[in-house]
Amino acid sequence: MLLALSGVASATLMAQQNNTIVEEITVVELQNKYQVVTNPFWDNWFFSVGGGASVLYGDDDYAGDFSKRISPTLNVSVGKWFTPGLGLRLQYSGLQAKGYTYDKTAPYIRGNELGNGYYKQRFDYMNLHGDVLFNLNALFGGYNPDRVYEIIPYLGAGFTHNYTNPHRQAFALNAGVINRFRLSNAVDINLELSAMGVEDKFDGQRGGKRDYDGMLSASIGLTYRFPARGFSRPKPQLITPLELAAIQTQIAEMAIANQELKQALEDADNQPVEESVEVVEVIPVNIAPRTVFFEIGSAVVSPREIMNLSYLAQQMKQNPEMTYTINGYADSATGTPSYNQELSLKRAQAVFDVLVHDFGIESDRLQLDANGGVDKFGQPILNRVVLVKSAE
Repeated sequence: MLLALSGVASATLMAQQNNTIVEEITVVELQNKYQVVTNPFWDNWFFSVGGGASVLYGDDDYAGDFSKRISPTLNVSVGKWFTPGLGLRLQYSGLQAKGYTYDKTAPYIRGNELGNGYYKQRFDYMNLHGDVLFNLNALFGGYNPDRVYEIIPYLGAGFTHNYTNPHRQAFALNAGVINRFRLSNAVDINLELSAMGVEDKFDGQRGGKRDYDGMLSASIGLTYRFPARGFSRPKPQLITPLELAAIQTQIAEMAIANQELKQALEDADNQPVEESVEVVEVIPVNIAPRTVFFEIGSAVVSPREIMNLSYLAQQMKQNPEMTYTINGYADSATGTPSYNQELSLKRAQAVFDVLVHDFGIESDRLQLDANGGVDKFGQPILNRVVLVKSAE
């Protein structure tokens, strides 16, 4: 980024020498299609409601016609997308189940004996379950808020309760596929195909062909996404040529000051030794603040910044009586205050660890300070920094 800006500054200078003023710079941003900004807890919640039909697969349901086992179903859900490809939801589903049995003493029988010695069953029930949602389009194709169709399989578990006497509860596993069609930024149409496997006691009978009962359902409904909805992409932070020039000027001034101090020390060492003993008060050298910059959301010290810290460590070793304060910062433009406070402390700790473990600076000479998210150094990129300075 610095090389690119330096080239822009040089091009601008040459243009001015030719009486031409460059007024516009085009910046091309290359983004990772999978990369999004961290999702706050209250973002990307949704509410869904739908209705359709279901078919019960119990112990003796094969005795009756398939069409006569179809019953109405409804579902109500609330959930949240933590990333574009991964979400959680809690769903209340169910309504009525219809089946058949050969056992005249079985519960939920409605009416008299039918042909072939079997009876109709009907009962009301509900299924409360939590599901993990996987948006395959986002997982494999990247985040696209304008995508019209997305396929979302899910897996979950919960329990059923029969409202009809005798009341029964049973453990259930759930799986299915949601076909989502985008209507607007806030509303979707969902076609959901689901399957429920439940303990054998669900329909009031045990035994039969299977050790479990099942329910297949199909429903259509609407989803409303509460604001704030969608995900933001990280934006690269650029510094202007003027800000770059100011930083370069500050670095040059610091280099000159360091050279003057070095020359002063050499001159002092070359002074002839006089016979008289003179008491000289040693005044600690106050170093200029050293800056260590970090990437957005990161507390890892880059190899370039470690090299810069090596020069600082040399000065620290030349002045063993001095102590220093390591001040960590984060930019307030991204993240919550609590997150930025923690991040600024981690950045200060990372610089502390480099100075102590990599360069052998005594830990009792260093003091940590975390300043959280700030907007005091200009561009957000300049606020992702640690300042090391002499303690007051």
